[in-house]
Amino acid sequence: MHASQIPQTPLKLGPVPERFRLPRGEVLTCTGGCLWITSDALAGRRDSDIVLESGQSFVTPQAATYFVGAPRGSGVLALLSPGATASKPVETAC
Repeated sequence: MHASQIPQTPLKLGPVPERFRLPRGEVLTCTGGCLWITSDALAGRRDSDIVLESGQSFVTPQAATYFVGAPRGSGVLALLSPGATASKPVETAC
């Protein structure tokens, strides 16, 4: 998948991370399984890796390339564009 394209979701991911170029404010939601998210954009944070369990969300802090994979073998990613409402975003430290 090209980093410049935002995928149609939900998208089932495996253990090999996919690369996505996402705008600031994009909501990434795990709708099944477990997802792992990392990016250079997260380097200054206390936790530079984000782990989402099913039902949890993460909002991108800036436009950047994000790598998303499923550390336990499979996970389902749903994206919500900036400005759309999401149910209480939650982050879990890795």
